Amino acid sequence: MYEKLSKLFYKLSQSEYNTEYEKRFSSYGSYKTNLKIKGFRKGQFTKDEFELFYVNIPSLMNLNNEVLMNSSKIKSLVHLLPEFVIKPYFNKLIINEAQSNNEIEGVKSTKKELGEALKELEKSEPKNKKFIGLMKTYLHIEDINPFEKLEDFRNIYDELVSEEISLDNKPDGDLFRKSYVEINDGNNTTHIGVIGEENISLELNNLITYLDTSEQPNLYKYMVAHYFYEYIHPFYDGNGRTGRLLVGSYLARYLEKYSAITFSYAVNKNKSVYYKALEDIPFPTNKGEMTFYLMDMLKLLSNGQKGIIEDLEINLMKLEKIKKYLININNLSEESKKILYILVTISVFVSENIHLKSQDLITLSKLSRYKLEKVMSELESVEFVELQSKNPKSYKVCDSCLEEIIPI
Repeated sequence: MYEKLSKLFYKLSQSEYNTEYEKRFSSYGSYKTNLKIKGFRKGQFTKDEFELFYVNIPSLMNLNNEVLMNSSKIKSLVHLLPEFVIKPYFNKLIINEAQSNNEIEGVKSTKKELGEALKELEKSEPKNKKFIGLMKTYLHIEDINPFEKLEDFRNIYDELVSEEISLDNKPDGDLFRKSYVEINDGNNTTHIGVIGEENISLELNNLITYLDTSEQPNLYKYMVAHYFYEYIHPFYDGNGRTGRLLVGSYLARYLEKYSAITFSYAVNKNKSVYYKALEDIPFPTNKGEMTFYLMDMLKLLSNGQKGIIEDLEINLMKLEKIKKYLININNLSEESKKILYILVTISVFVSENIHLKSQDLITLSKLSRYKLEKVMSELESVEFVELQSKNPKSYKVCDSCLEEIIPI
């Protein structure tokens, strides 16, 4: 059984433990990163310095393959979705992800606020700027370029979190923080960031070099980068959110955007696993080994993917029920069936309480405003939909209609 070095330290003699470390560090299956960290124990740095490394053991390789297979499954399922539901479904996932990312860091946000921020993005000049940057970044996660210079880290910070950071915690250096910062769990110091902006810049440049030149397996590389960014801790506040976005941007380009934006959601459901995995690496008797950290991160990612797969599979089965139900309705026009199909499908994939404006329905159905008004009157008369607001007009599917089409 492959065990943590910190555990073997107590099971083996000193010479056996040293031999095991050297075997792992120098083996054919080992990947060295050229990224160095200081040892950390009991709330302070130790005199040790370690190069981060990991061993590509079978269980780690299996997790890597699992994530790749999950991604392939997600792509094939998304391909089966009606075109009109893809954007609102992805928006739902973005809202879940953004809220989870905020919750991990103790930032208060509701799904309603985040949904409104998404709507503000559709305006040429948004009035309410709260969470605008956050939602814009997630919406275009697959378009974020690889990190190639120090300014890229500051730019993602400015776009993602700067508006939610208090004045006391704004960066006070040229790009990053100048002073000391630590993480405290309420009782103990669990991490101290790299000290001094010059050193922060040096280590971030080392991270850029690693991402740009390393030929290590991509999923491993991105998770290593996530840890090292959190280890550097370039800002006083917002490191967790920007760090998870960093790994998400690389995952979006390598896998697909659905897997990428579920990472924080999965972490939020398993925060203790996530934080322990981060904190174990610099413990002196672990000697910078990242094998178990990588396994934990890939498990979290895979679990998030499985949640999306299950959601898509269940909703696609519901979609078949919707189609069969509409085929058997004889007292509705084809246009009414088309609109009802859109409304019910979006209700299933996004939210039962979602309201769609007349203009949205015109865009999705390609019906004229006159024709839509006629259709909505017909659907209201048979109590399939109900008017939610008059100016602008918006509609939702009646609960009784949903229950008849897709019994709970």
